[in-house]
Amino acid sequence: MTSLENRFKGLPDSTRFEEIRNYSDSLVDQRKYSDALSATTYLMQIARKIPDRSFTGRAYMASAYMERSQNRPNAAITQYQKAYEEFIAAGNFRRQVRVLQMIDGIYLDLNELKTAEYYCKRALEVIDKNNLQPLKAGIYTDLATIEDIRKNYDKALQYNADAIRISKENKLTYLETLLNRCIILKNAGQYQKSADTYLECLKEARAQKESLVEGIVYVNLPNTLLALNRIDEAETNINKALNWAKSTQAGYNVMVSIYETVTMINEKKGDYKQALLSQKKWYAYRDSLFNEEKSRQLIETETQFQTREKQQQIQQLDEDNTNKKKQLWWLASGVSLLLILLAVELFQYRKIQSVNRKLNQTNLTLGKANKQISIQSDQLKQLMQELHHRVKNNLAIISSLLYLQANRLDDKKAVQAVLDGQQRVEAMSLIHQQLYQTDNVTRVGMQEYIGDLVKGLMQSFHYQEKLDLNLDIEDISLDVELAVPLGLIINELVTNVFKHAFKEVAQPELSIRLWQTDYLFLEVKDNGPGVDAESWKKSGQTFGKRLVISLAKQAGGTLQVSSDHGARFLLTLPAVSNILPDFLTIDKN
Repeated sequence: MTSLENRFKGLPDSTRFEEIRNYSDSLVDQRKYSDALSATTYLMQIARKIPDRSFTGRAYMASAYMERSQNRPNAAITQYQKAYEEFIAAGNFRRQVRVLQMIDGIYLDLNELKTAEYYCKRALEVIDKNNLQPLKAGIYTDLATIEDIRKNYDKALQYNADAIRISKENKLTYLETLLNRCIILKNAGQYQKSADTYLECLKEARAQKESLVEGIVYVNLPNTLLALNRIDEAETNINKALNWAKSTQAGYNVMVSIYETVTMINEKKGDYKQALLSQKKWYAYRDSLFNEEKSRQLIETETQFQTREKQQQIQQLDEDNTNKKKQLWWLASGVSLLLILLAVELFQYRKIQSVNRKLNQTNLTLGKANKQISIQSDQLKQLMQELHHRVKNNLAIISSLLYLQANRLDDKKAVQAVLDGQQRVEAMSLIHQQLYQTDNVTRVGMQEYIGDLVKGLMQSFHYQEKLDLNLDIEDISLDVELAVPLGLIINELVTNVFKHAFKEVAQPELSIRLWQTDYLFLEVKDNGPGVDAESWKKSGQTFGKRLVISLAKQAGGTLQVSSDHGARFLLTLPAVSNILPDFLTIDKN
């Protein structure tokens, strides 16, 4: 009898199932996945003894929860689908709805909105068919989140209102739904209504003594208050959030959100020294969150490797046993040839021994060499990641110093020049940040990099909500020597668009495309008044234009400037470009 069986022995099967289910979930919450796997396996054994197939479905749900916690969405969905089949067989409609909602939640996390919406509507069909109207509150909340992500705020608020109406009898569900409404109102730009709803939610949470919801309100409310320029109130609430997070030992992700907001508050107050200090804490918690995730992934990978290794050993032992059985059978049937076989075997044995000794010695030498190469490779990768990490941190400090310096200058042109320099430093910092956060320390994924760069520029120029942005970036990884100048070119072109293109445009539109055939193409296009191509390329232009032209030339590319219902810049580069080591030099002509 195993220790797990011994721990829960003597209980009726249904009671034992409930105890093991709770124990399994607690192990998952503690990230003890190896022990959780044993618990869920035993849970399934107990469930199969119970005639009600709902228990088997719930065992599959426990396995799905473990897979989802380990960030394996495909495996989790497979387990949920098995659970759904069991609940259908058992005629358990409530749990059918629950499983469909869990699946739509996974697709929401993956931003697969159409698939998430499909599972929501399947859940609503089960609810309507079996008169389970109170369960609609959770489904409407998920639909509200989907429409919020799509920026269909009116539709999102309508779904949320329906969820609130249904959930008022369940106080905890009502609180969660009310909190969801606060977020939607904030995203929709209805800041005053969002703030009022947060206060209503806070009052209700205190009345119900729901400290978790109260803490979440303190974390999120300051962002809405900052949008209303109520800085003092935002500071009061974020301090409460910090006290709550410390008392509950909240995770790194909560601390990242809190210190990001603290930094914004200090910048609004003009206290740049405190802003720099809080920014350092923000980055420190963000790095800790990244390192924690990396450690979890390494442990998970090591577990999988050991499992595969044991399976290979068992398979090898089975093959060896089979071969030995065959050998014994042939020996038993060939007694008459025993002397001849022994002579042959003796000769072959000696020859094989000699060959095996040589092979063993060769394998030992190769094994030592491979081990040394592997160690050196890992050390080099770690050194490169540390180097990129330090470069990123140094660039972040330079960026902060430039920002502080700009606030001390009176000359507007000087201020703008320093801020432009800061943005160029940020563009290079993003590349080093991506390099130390991935296993590939020499190539940059352009989809993530360009997305982060453009969103940072939108935030800097306050275009987060009033810009129609179209990013069409192929999944391309570029060597860092090409990614840096390409990032600087994008930074200059997009900055130029935000400065000059949209002054008289009611609905600004910006399109950025990156694709590759025989050549690598970058297109930046807006719907502004357009540009004069010849005038744009003339000598004596601004530093930013000279920088773009110089970087394009030194990268071996050509830049086409035209007007097509707005300005259009098309950069064409060879698919493999030889960048000069001094690519950051500026063409003086």
